[in-house]
Amino acid sequence: MHHPNAFRFLRDLVNASILIVADFARYPRDVSFLSKDVVAPYVHVVDSFTDDDSPDPFNSRPTLLFFRGRTVRKDEGKIRSHLAKMLQGYNDVHFENSLATGHGIQASTEGMRMSKFCLHPAGDTPSSCRLFDAIISHCVPVIISDRIELPFENEIDYTEFSLFFSVEEALQPNYLITQLRQFPKQRWIEMWGKLKNVSHHFEFQHPAKKGDAVNMIWRQVRNKLPAVNLEVHRSRRLKIPDWW
Repeated sequence: MHHPNAFRFLRDLVNASILIVADFARYPRDVSFLSKDVVAPYVHVVDSFTDDDSPDPFNSRPTLLFFRGRTVRKDEGKIRSHLAKMLQGYNDVHFENSLATGHGIQASTEGMRMSKFCLHPAGDTPSSCRLFDAIISHCVPVIISDRIELPFENEIDYTEFSLFFSVEEALQPNYLITQLRQFPKQRWIEMWGKLKNVSHHFEFQHPAKKGDAVNMIWRQVRNKLPAVNLEVHRSRRLKIPDWW
């Protein structure tokens, strides 16, 4: 059920199952929730940066902040059109309205590899493939959301390699750019190094390899099973079921 619209009209029939979801934006709370279900990453669109071995990664990335994508989105994603206006006129910011076509994907691959920070505002839902494109490009994600859920968070601390801003903070004039320009170089290099260490967790491979996205998803499912078994066993004896 990873696509935000998957099983759209059948969700009430499977809500006792462990669901693999991108996020919870389009699910009723009684169908999908964090204690039961597994958040999985999108498949990244840009190419993996496998030879990112610059001796000076900070200065080799001249663009401060990078974004390519659709600016007209629904719901929380409406912030994109506001950011498009706010981020005009900065020489070190690349903000472009574009589609994920062959040429566009190649341009995003090159752009993310040349940028220190990659912007991740919400789309139609809080999550999108852009976050995972940034991770495998070793471009520090700048996540703007009030309610995003992230994959594998019981094993991965995203604050070690990502920056988080609320929608309110991001819409304050000059606030976002000021924070990024003042960000310490050494701290950025540490985040860049962490991105290189965690990026393999977001690779979907066949056959799966230890620690890749497929393996991590199954580990998450395994971690959910004890709580699910508890509720299933309770439901068999309770006269008035109460857990769903």
